[in-house]
Amino acid sequence: MNILLGHKFSYLPIDLIGINLPIEKVVNLLLLDSLDDVRVVGICGMGGVGKTTLATALFGHISHQFDARCYIDDLSKIYRHDGPIGAQKQILHQTLGGEPFQICNLYDTANLIQSRLRRLRALIILDNVDKVDQLDKLAVNREWLGAGSRIIIISRDEHILKAYGVDVVYKVPLLNETNSVQLFCRKAFKLDHILSSYEGLVNGILHYADGLPLAIKILGSFLFGRDISEWKSALSRLRESPNKDVMDVLRLSFDGLEELEKEIFLDIACFFNRYWEDYVKKVLNCCGFNADIGLRVLIDKSLLSISDDEIIIMHSLLEELGKNMVQEMSTKESRKWTRVWLHKQLQNVMLENVERKVEAIYIVRYSMDQETDKLIMGETLSKMSHLRLLSLTNIIILGNLSYLSNELRYVEWNWYPFKYLPPCFHPNQLVELNLTDSSIKQLWKDKKYLPNLRRLDLRHSKNLRKMPDFGDIPNLEELDLKGCIKLVQIDPSIGVLKKLYYLSLKDCKNLVNIPNNIFGLTSLQYLNLSGCPKMNKNPIPRQSRTSFWKRTTIGLRSFYGYHEGLASSLVPSFLSLYCLSEVDISFCGLSQLPSAIGCLRQLVRLNISGNNFVTLPNLKELSNLEYLNLQHCMLLESLPQLPLPTFFDHMTKHKTTFKHMKNYYYKRKVGLVIFNCPKLGESEYCDNIAFSWMTQFIWARQQSSSAFFYGNLIDIVIPRSEIPIWFKNQSESGSIRMELSTIMNNNCIGIACCVVFSVEPSDRTVEASDSNSGIFYEFHNNSNRLCWSDGIGVILERGLILVKSNHMYLFYIPKRSFFDIMKSIDQPLTDLDYIIFKAGIYNDKGSDLEVQHCGYRLVYEHDLQDLNLTMMHPENLSTHKGEFLAIEDEAQP
Repeated sequence: MNILLGHKFSYLPIDLIGINLPIEKVVNLLLLDSLDDVRVVGICGMGGVGKTTLATALFGHISHQFDARCYIDDLSKIYRHDGPIGAQKQILHQTLGGEPFQICNLYDTANLIQSRLRRLRALIILDNVDKVDQLDKLAVNREWLGAGSRIIIISRDEHILKAYGVDVVYKVPLLNETNSVQLFCRKAFKLDHILSSYEGLVNGILHYADGLPLAIKILGSFLFGRDISEWKSALSRLRESPNKDVMDVLRLSFDGLEELEKEIFLDIACFFNRYWEDYVKKVLNCCGFNADIGLRVLIDKSLLSISDDEIIIMHSLLEELGKNMVQEMSTKESRKWTRVWLHKQLQNVMLENVERKVEAIYIVRYSMDQETDKLIMGETLSKMSHLRLLSLTNIIILGNLSYLSNELRYVEWNWYPFKYLPPCFHPNQLVELNLTDSSIKQLWKDKKYLPNLRRLDLRHSKNLRKMPDFGDIPNLEELDLKGCIKLVQIDPSIGVLKKLYYLSLKDCKNLVNIPNNIFGLTSLQYLNLSGCPKMNKNPIPRQSRTSFWKRTTIGLRSFYGYHEGLASSLVPSFLSLYCLSEVDISFCGLSQLPSAIGCLRQLVRLNISGNNFVTLPNLKELSNLEYLNLQHCMLLESLPQLPLPTFFDHMTKHKTTFKHMKNYYYKRKVGLVIFNCPKLGESEYCDNIAFSWMTQFIWARQQSSSAFFYGNLIDIVIPRSEIPIWFKNQSESGSIRMELSTIMNNNCIGIACCVVFSVEPSDRTVEASDSNSGIFYEFHNNSNRLCWSDGIGVILERGLILVKSNHMYLFYIPKRSFFDIMKSIDQPLTDLDYIIFKAGIYNDKGSDLEVQHCGYRLVYEHDLQDLNLTMMHPENLSTHKGEFLAIEDEAQP
């Protein structure tokens, strides 16, 4: 046991990096100038983050101010060997010196501590506390210490600190980029800077360590004195076999978890790191894991965190620990392949004939290319009898599917290729079934009772003809049948679904009618009946409509408009629903929007595209508006007054009522879409509003701790023929090269990209099935392998484009998110010289499309400050437009 005494603290490391600010913050929390009370401060953080280093430095910094001092560097270890009496002896010995004490029991030591220390100003630091009762039995109560005493308790578990009753908790942060480089260089080079020939390799190592001091020190020391080839070899080995010393420290927290919490940790590590919290909770709860308390425990134990915009963040090394744990289970405990997250693991499952061991599959591919090594045989899935979770995104299935596990609780399978679910599939425990874009004709031929099914999503299942008797799924809460174009009718039994709060029948083009008892569903909050033109032949009785609106004045949160006839009569009605947050009345043939739209102060999303408006009312009062879609308003002659965003605070804080919208797949974009409005033309006002919205979006993202990125969260499309000069890197084609080293070795916060494209009508004859074309953008590595792609959110169906026009598309990627995208190609960043940003046309039929230019710019915080100052004074927009587009980037190398 180390006995640490005195102001000159010999155990302080000489290479402390980034310690001054944490010391200053903890000192401020200790309120050392206050001598009238006893204060208790907790320090927590993940393993290896530097809690002990901070406490050690803090002891050396402030211990001279106290009459008695004690530092116990591993309380849990003392308890294991000597019990609480051993710990109490340490306190007495360190605070009172070598005086012999006759100690027989806890009562005697408690009396000694109370009688000897109550007249002294004492500093007591207790490191590595892993149970609350360790503190309770220690009998170091603040009431027994002299005035001005301070107790500091260090634990990985924040809950222990709060349960004991500390006054405040300080969470030790990861090292920032500057301190990470400095610490690594001191260990790897014995210098304060990177040797030039090692620069790319250092970036790769630091990306792997992700700010964790323990990993940086261990890896830096290991690489000291080694040549470049050995560094490359070590980096490659880290991806296959993580450093044991680092993993052993991190594993201590995992070993202290209960079994259910271990399952949650492993699911997040293998599947759900950097996914939306609500989506993860939903899936885990479907699996029976009680995710609310489970996630709270993991957060308290510093095994993960939740960002400001509700994204689960697990440190990359903890993620690696979890995946490594699953692999260890596969070899040491004969629990082979309980979780599968890569296609090659499925191949191992087949080779080893251990399909029955698999409990969860979650495989995502980012494009539907025809790589033969990404195929899955239906026969393999048919052998997995203990699956609880199955999620397959963009996976090609061959062969036959004769069986699915009856233990399944959550299924998410797009492009399901079969007409029916297997006849022997009896998923009594199934909570959620998502078969979007499937080939399903009917869910099952026979009756099946599913008492636990809460959500059924069959969107864009274009062969779906018949729904089951809803009496067999009595507890259904969400039903999404959007785009089921062969569905003709809804079974009247839908009236029994008293818990149904979400119903979408959008674009069910052949739906003739819906049962009137839908309007008696007392829990219904979301209803979408737009794009169902044949329902006009059998309209909803006026009495049903009237009673529906009266009942849902408070309950309904979102209304998505009917076809033209019914929309015209219902628009005035929904404007009385002041709590509406979403309105979509697109392509309803409306020629006027009532000025009362400005009264919907809670409105966040407004889609009025495809209507016949000439003018629009003032929308300036819609201060919460984050998405406005005006595309294909071909008669619109001028833009209304729009709210100038001052801070998209609500963008991350706004919570929709509907659980399905919290799923990360359906996280909706913010933005402004002004497309194919030929009478508007290009306008300076439009440019200014677009740049204002983009700037405020970036600023809001910068204030958030989230590093997650899945598709752009912003769409801005405006009429424009040229790329603004603000985008310093431009190309006269649809692709441009991005130097990866420039992005990595820079203090930029993200990348803004833009694409200019033209569209004009076409006389070509096109089959209806081929009319869905559009603009895409994507990133490729230097081997032309796809990293990421997405589509531009405009509708380009044949017949909508009547005149030629040019438009510009803007989007933004945070720097950290950009590197998360790069991870998807499973290629070391150090092996990449550059990335290609490319925009093009998919399904080049229908309207004539052409990508003309593209560009990008590295964005810095000072850019946002300059742009923000301009945007906060809208009267100066015209004067300053040229200035803010021409801002020079002083930080660019």
